[in-house]
Amino acid sequence: MTRAERTKSDMVAAGVYSVEDIEEICRLESEYEEECEEIAIQCADEGYPSHGANYELRCENARRYYDEQIDIVASKYEKTEDRGREDAG
Repeated sequence: MTRAERTKSDMVAAGVYSVEDIEEICRLESEYEEECEEIAIQCADEGYPSHGANYELRCENARRYYDEQIDIVASKYEKTEDRGREDAG
């Protein structure tokens, strides 16, 4: 089982997100992994170590972008949770 499949399975079991949103999150994670693979190739082509400091910096920047996209999906559920707390209070 791949990391993405494991993540999807865990998220479905948790029952927090809709199947569509889980698929979106998994798609974003897969894109991130693919982007880091491409970054490793670019670094090597540019004469840098494929997994050195330059690679880490570029992947950190990519991670921020993908985290922002995942946060957009998650924010739909945070609003729902906030409403539930207000109704209970």
